[in-house]
Amino acid sequence: MEREIAIFTPNLLDWEGKKPVIGGLERYIRALAELLTDMGYAVSFHQNAHRDFQTTYLGWPVYGYQADPQHLNVTIERIEKSVPGRVLYSSILQQVYYRPGSICISHGVWWELPGSSPVLARAAYENHVAAALFQASLIISCDYNFLNVARAIYPDLAGRKIQVIPNFVDLERFYPREGSSRKGIRVLYPRRLSRERGFTLLQAVIPSLLAAYPGLEFQFAIDTNTPRYLEAFHAWRQGEAHNERLLYCHPDFDAMPGVYADADIVVIPTIYSEGTSFSCLEAMAMGKAIIATNVGGLTNLIIDNYNGLLIHPTAEYLAQALRFLIEHPRERARLGKNAAATARVFDRKLWEARWRQFINKVYPLG
Repeated sequence: MEREIAIFTPNLLDWEGKKPVIGGLERYIRALAELLTDMGYAVSFHQNAHRDFQTTYLGWPVYGYQADPQHLNVTIERIEKSVPGRVLYSSILQQVYYRPGSICISHGVWWELPGSSPVLARAAYENHVAAALFQASLIISCDYNFLNVARAIYPDLAGRKIQVIPNFVDLERFYPREGSSRKGIRVLYPRRLSRERGFTLLQAVIPSLLAAYPGLEFQFAIDTNTPRYLEAFHAWRQGEAHNERLLYCHPDFDAMPGVYADADIVVIPTIYSEGTSFSCLEAMAMGKAIIATNVGGLTNLIIDNYNGLLIHPTAEYLAQALRFLIEHPRERARLGKNAAATARVFDRKLWEARWRQFINKVYPLG
């Protein structure tokens, strides 16, 4: 029993239990499951589903529990009652109960939605952060932003219960290389088409930039997790005057190095709810000129004007930064070189070594 660790997660697979969900959290828990397996633990996943199911994914058992998105607390309680033994909680956002002797993971502050009220923000940290701090043995945060916010609200508990392990990049997959030979400038957006990831911010600046720079094109490397986002994207793209320079693809993880290689500039225009972005780390490792917003854990990755441009999350600042990099190729090269050097300290091997220490401490074997 001590070798068994159940990972509670919103969704490793889709709600039907058929396809893997593509996203940062899912990438994270897959890497963590690989590490746990290598350390000798027997890993299982437990997630939300349209109906109960049991399947396997990459050799791990995956259990789906019928859930109503409006009443997830019912499903959470059912999973808690159904699964004995050790549990690792993959997301602080969904849980409100944690077993003693457990680890939970924070992927960043999520309640800083622009226009949101202080009342809603307070409810977020009192209902979720406080529960984790009081009940779990340890919170692993992927950025220092979450630690510092929690420390300001719960100074004693945060100092004792939270440790930071920034996200990682696999330097054996992502490293500087030449892309396909072509003329012009390509700007890459390797993100979900959701508001928090800054898609609408980028939308606002694209028409004027395409009109001003005939050799400019935008590439959207986007997932297919949310059909309504794709429908909105294609409707918007079809209506744009220069849509032949609005490219898109749906690459899997193995194809992403080639997608980055073909880009000159990578934009990470997050508006809210961001940790140490995998997309940003991968672009850094590939030696790309990056524009990122000063939101969440991005400030732990980008030092403004050293290894990228760090901007306020507005269309005005985004357009200004893009114009600067489009017109200054030497600056693109300088920032990209420094980004690749910075990425070395986020190597996956270092991430694994840090995680091993806490796994051995909280879930000891023998």
